[in-house]
Amino acid sequence: MNNYLQAIILYAIKKFQGERSIYAIYHMLQGKKSSQTIQDAHLFGLTNIFGTIPGFTRQQLNQNIEQFLNHDYINLTDKSDAYEISMQGKGILVDYFNDNPFPNFINGWKYHNITPVFWGRLNLLIQTISHIVHNERRFYPIQRNPKIQFFVKEFLHANRQDRELIAQHLYEELISLLESQSDLKRDVFIMKLTGTNRIGLTFEQIAKRKDLEEEFIRFTFLDSLHQMLSEMETGTDYPLLSTLIYDWQRGENPHLTQSTQTTLRYIQEGKNLGEIAEVRRLKVNTIEDHLVEIVLSDKSFPIADYVSIDDEREIAAAIKELGTKKLKAIKQMVDNKQISFFQIRLVLAKIGDG
Repeated sequence: MNNYLQAIILYAIKKFQGERSIYAIYHMLQGKKSSQTIQDAHLFGLTNIFGTIPGFTRQQLNQNIEQFLNHDYINLTDKSDAYEISMQGKGILVDYFNDNPFPNFINGWKYHNITPVFWGRLNLLIQTISHIVHNERRFYPIQRNPKIQFFVKEFLHANRQDRELIAQHLYEELISLLESQSDLKRDVFIMKLTGTNRIGLTFEQIAKRKDLEEEFIRFTFLDSLHQMLSEMETGTDYPLLSTLIYDWQRGENPHLTQSTQTTLRYIQEGKNLGEIAEVRRLKVNTIEDHLVEIVLSDKSFPIADYVSIDDEREIAAAIKELGTKKLKAIKQMVDNKQISFFQIRLVLAKIGDG
């Protein structure tokens, strides 16, 4: 195994168990907001790496698959473009993650949208306050995004207390968050920061300093930010830092696509799927996709209006017995031939990565 990207791809192949095309991995790492990719992320336990490599290309995927085949890490299944990890591949993956641990806190599904925004705001805020405290009012902002620049200006306008006091509180909150992180995560985070007379390092520069692989450093940094976001969501000790994600937390359901949120509102109003499809001028299949996405996001969402308790039990039993998430195989297994693929998908969504 040459690098961390290969380990992540092989990890995804292992999780898919030959039940999805390799291009499902491409969409997963890119964070494609399609119903199929969202469902795959939940059903196969890959929400952690969802959207973690937005710049991932098909060429990268194909090159790595070729290498895996040459080294016998994977085997082709009877389905075109679908592969299973080999015993050799499993061994290599375990050894690699022993030396380069898999990130514990990473949650791409939950945080992939807010992570770059949070980091951009935090990095620019630290740079700005650092310059103000040192009486250097003119500097080149590390973040060129106008929305992020506007946010930081508004933040400083709203927090008018002594700038040194803000700097002190910000420092204390960050130290508190970083205390529970590994030495490597702390180091990488600090090296990325920009302040007075100091520009944050690139992942390549940090990798060279640490004598580690660049993609591993990038995932370590993501893991650090996701751990922070997780603690800020649940804790109350971070009043300053929490304001950097307040607008995201306030969203109706930041984990649902916009279109699915609209469908959910109609469901809550008591409309059935056919009525929603008509009102929204969408296919019923599309509305069904939205409902599956809703159940994936909220396992407690009631599905009794769409699948009876008896049918749900029968589908769940078939899923357990077969040990597969293949819809056709599950449909063939159930006795009640009236059960639809949509109902099977709903039950799969409710069970999740069981």
